Amino acid sequence: MKKYFLILLLALSACTHFEPQIATQSVYYQDAEVSLSQLMVYSRPEKPHYGPLSALFYPFHVTQTMYKGSNWGQRVAKGIWQNWTSLQVFPSMVYDENLIYRGLDEALFTARSRGYDLLVVGFVPYLYLGHTMDDSAVSVQVKIYETKRGQLVCSFEQSGRIEKKMDDDFIFVKRQHRMPDSAFYKIIQAIAADMAVPLTSWARYEKTNQGMVAALMPNMVEMQPPPQSQPMQKNSIPQQKQSAATKPMISDTAQVPAKAPQKQTKPRSINLAVQFDVDSSQIKPESYQLLNELGKALISDRLKDKRVIIGGHTDSDASSEYNQKLSKERAEAVKKYLTDNFPISAQRIGTTGFGESNPLVPNTTKYNKLLNRRVQVSIAP
Repeated sequence: MKKYFLILLLALSACTHFEPQIATQSVYYQDAEVSLSQLMVYSRPEKPHYGPLSALFYPFHVTQTMYKGSNWGQRVAKGIWQNWTSLQVFPSMVYDENLIYRGLDEALFTARSRGYDLLVVGFVPYLYLGHTMDDSAVSVQVKIYETKRGQLVCSFEQSGRIEKKMDDDFIFVKRQHRMPDSAFYKIIQAIAADMAVPLTSWARYEKTNQGMVAALMPNMVEMQPPPQSQPMQKNSIPQQKQSAATKPMISDTAQVPAKAPQKQTKPRSINLAVQFDVDSSQIKPESYQLLNELGKALISDRLKDKRVIIGGHTDSDASSEYNQKLSKERAEAVKKYLTDNFPISAQRIGTTGFGESNPLVPNTTKYNKLLNRRVQVSIAP
């Protein structure tokens, strides 16, 4: 009887169709990537520049006809300025959204009169924004001029694009292509990072020991132009008579040039983006190369006899008391690294902590906070 029952079950199972079903389908997201064109470099210097440079950014000009084109030109310029600032392309960069580009001569005059070494202007030939629903594309041209002579230093052009892709539906999983919240800024960030590569290879100011020396020890003696001399009066009586043999032949109206006074300029400081672990004074390995360049600068011929002060700076995320303590500890960590790895006496280096008290820029954005987290090196008076 049992045997027949098993045969019946097998027969029934053979006539039954089982269809596997998945209760829930796994979904994973893939962020859309920026596709960049080849960076076109139309002009760039042949030799690197050692020494700090300052740059003034103008709002870029959108050449295509579009609604509120000037506003988008401002956003492109500001986005590139923010990214170059975070990458420390130049030690001093200022973006003035109130400026209006009316021509190169006027822009050069403005930058020169404000004391900037470089002028950065740009153009946006193409701009299409699909936001999160469609493709987005931006094309940017950037030109950098030396303000004293008006000479074109660098000229770049590049385009970036983010494409909206269809989702992929597989049996067990589903892949959704996720667009960024701001495709525009992601494209600008990628373009700015690509353009920064040839710029940082040219403007090596504070990332090499030569640049650090040039920044810390500029030309210390500046000659002032001599004041306009006054003609000698006929009846003037000299303080001490000279013999006829040694008396110079000077006419009554000859001008005696005055000795040019010398002006002593103060040594400058440099800001280094030394990276530390979060809430710690432990230096990250990626900052070792930067500190090695600083060590080479301090043992160079021009700086080996100088005493330096290392100051730590933080952003304003924590309490002022905590930031003060952390900034001091980080300055001490930099000092220890230098004295442990280079023939530098500990007596040559003083340390101090500024905390959040001396920001370079307001602590309003993550880019600004990144700039404010720094180590400052200066020559002791």
